[in-house]
Amino acid sequence: SSAYGNGIWGSVRGARQAERKRFIVFKGLKPILYGGREVWPLVEGGKGVSATNHMSSGAWAAAGGIGTVSAVNADSYDADGKIIPQIYRALTRKERHEELIQYAIDGAVEQVKRAYDIASGKGAININVLWEMGGAQQVLEGVLERTKGLVTGVTCGAGMPYKLSEIAARHNVNYLPIISSARAFR
Repeated sequence: SSAYGNGIWGSVRGARQAERKRFIVFKGLKPILYGGREVWPLVEGGKGVSATNHMSSGAWAAAGGIGTVSAVNADSYDADGKIIPQIYRALTRKERHEELIQYAIDGAVEQVKRAYDIASGKGAININVLWEMGGAQQVLEGVLERTKGLVTGVTCGAGMPYKLSEIAARHNVNYLPIISSARAFR
């Protein structure tokens, strides 16, 4: 067949129709500019304690949305891809708390990097923190410092994170607050 018949142009036309059908559920929904890229305004809800990890957030971003990695006790991996157990070796409570913070930072950084790889440059990756978690500010600062250019925004729904917008601005990422009460909205 000729290039003008069912050949190459038919394939292009078919691909366009398939793309339109793929996003038919988003009728009326238009992409937005977020973090310098066009994404669907659909944000994966960040759930703590590794419920949203690199696999879910990377896939969400790869589909053109905004994936959200939990930065709360996120898993780290060894060279073989096995989860590194979080074992606390320090003797004092303060030292164990510092170990917890380091585990949280290392795990969240690993999750962000893996999610970013899965997304292959599509969509965006956010992180979610629980402000009421001990050491939340240290964890957030540590993760953002080590993931420059990979994290587009931060969400937080637990507590009243008054400093979060300042931290996000300092690290040049967006802050998407989760408003869970009238007090938080004010």
